[in-house]
Amino acid sequence: MLKKMISLAAALLTSVSVATVQARPFDDVVDSGYITIFVYKDYAPYSWKTDDGELKGIDVEIAQKFAEDLGVELRFLVRGADENIDDDLRINIWKGDLIHRRVADVMMHAPYDREVDTRNEFAVLMGPYFLEKMALVVDKQKLPVVENFGRFMNQPIGVELDTAGDFFLSNAFRGALQQSIQRGRTFADVVDLYSSGQVSAAMGSLAQAEWIATQAPDIDSHIAQPPMPGIVRRSWPVGFAVKHDSRDLGYALADVATGLITSGELAEITAKYGVTYYAPE
Repeated sequence: MLKKMISLAAALLTSVSVATVQARPFDDVVDSGYITIFVYKDYAPYSWKTDDGELKGIDVEIAQKFAEDLGVELRFLVRGADENIDDDLRINIWKGDLIHRRVADVMMHAPYDREVDTRNEFAVLMGPYFLEKMALVVDKQKLPVVENFGRFMNQPIGVELDTAGDFFLSNAFRGALQQSIQRGRTFADVVDLYSSGQVSAAMGSLAQAEWIATQAPDIDSHIAQPPMPGIVRRSWPVGFAVKHDSRDLGYALADVATGLITSGELAEITAKYGVTYYAPE
């Protein structure tokens, strides 16, 4: 009898765990009346919380358009980035975190990359809606022109820790820029470094560089994209991800994203944050 009870309890626990991370295809999302969409924490201008707790950003507004089109309530799952995109897909789309096992129906801002898609069999990358590019925001008074990164041999430059920009700067000129790099633990820290004048420039995506310029109105800023020899990627398309058996949901939302692009509405959304819209190539 005890053995049967233990087996039954184990079965119940297993069923609860599976239900927590079960994919929700299109009909299930619509029938439930809500959709859960993941956005990154502290990832301005795409998604971040203001001081009063309001969630804002480009990805947030796109998510709102998704929910409006489906006619469902929007619920957000907000987390920081993990070690890499594979971990992000696993935790936020198909497996969940170790404690609460929470997943989202959709993960925003996933790189639309064939290699990433191929090696993640339980997640599908869909609906590219933006083209990311690497860039610098530069204080024009300190550096009127930036022809190459050699200018930072004796000028401080800010970058977020453990990002593509950090990796590039750390290895440029065989590490000769190390003494000039000031790393922020978060992107918000990088914004503070630049707006307070502690660095002459900051490196990130083009959207981030343009956003930083809006947050430092007292600085005469310009955007620079000097040659970046050896960088892994200078540009890449961004889309969203769904679980492998929720493709129908992904197709429906990809149609919404396409509509936002062709109507010019997505460009209007990015412009609200001082960001130039570039369509995915």
